[in-house]
Amino acid sequence: MFVGDSLSRNQWQSLTCMLHSAVPNANYNITRVEDVSIFTFTDYGLKVMLDRNVFLVDVVREKIGRVLKLDSIVGGKLWKEIDMLIFNTWHWWNRRGPSQPWDYVEVGGRVSKDIDRMVAFEKALMTWAGWVDSNIDPAKTKVFFQGISPSHYNTRESLSILNTYIND
Repeated sequence: MFVGDSLSRNQWQSLTCMLHSAVPNANYNITRVEDVSIFTFTDYGLKVMLDRNVFLVDVVREKIGRVLKLDSIVGGKLWKEIDMLIFNTWHWWNRRGPSQPWDYVEVGGRVSKDIDRMVAFEKALMTWAGWVDSNIDPAKTKVFFQGISPSHYNTRESLSILNTYIND
């Protein structure tokens, strides 16, 4: 299962295409349940899944609006019992204005209109890492995390972010 943003979606699409080209006559179906896309090779009992969860932590609709909950991964229940999990997140963390998919940020029960995005990103990754440590059996499930990748639409943004980490 791929979990993340468009980078995960692109890799999910590429993998399903490569697998299908290896067995072009195999029966398959594609389904979608909410944010999860499932490509199933019915002849082989193989599912390649994509959970479009761009922050890895929860975004919940509440009375005040959409709340990005930096210390909550209720959505992680989907990831349990999966043989291989490939996570990524980054491209949505700096979105502002109409393309920002949340209205408030919550951490430790405290709700704010916004916080420093790098602090939010770090808190979310710590929540994610704790979730993996508490919920995944490494003898059964392989877990991969893809770090920050170059943007596929704005190279100036990616270079400044990557240079920050390279120079640290």
